[in-house]
Amino acid sequence: MKIHPKTLSYQPPFLYPFLFYFALSVWTIISVFYLVSKFWQPGKGELTQSWIMFFIVVITWYFSISLCYKIEIGEEGVIRLYSFRRVIQTSPSEINLIQGPVLPLGFIRFRLEREKVYLFCLATSKDLHEVLSFVCEKNRNIHVKSL
Repeated sequence: MKIHPKTLSYQPPFLYPFLFYFALSVWTIISVFYLVSKFWQPGKGELTQSWIMFFIVVITWYFSISLCYKIEIGEEGVIRLYSFRRVIQTSPSEINLIQGPVLPLGFIRFRLEREKVYLFCLATSKDLHEVLSFVCEKNRNIHVKSL
């Protein structure tokens, strides 16, 4: 039996989430300028297109702030996934699937009982592999893909 420290955690390098949200912010600013320019020069059907674009920007941000930037395993084996929108608390037994990114830089997908959770990841990180091996050790029924 392996002895684990009180908590295990993984957080990707700061630059990765920063660049993601920076690119998303630039895209949003460009979209807003485009929407404002179309609003002041309405044409046939362009108002509807502007509302659709606005909706896409809002939905993109809504889902982007739910991307997790940190995973932590507490003393009792409780898993906490931190995002800007909320903290998800779960256990290894509630995770059905862990799917890694295709490239070394991407997102890990955790399929829980009621939802899917995405974590920014650098697939070559030793801390990440420690966290994932602990989770897989506690739940032998987890399907693991692309890791």
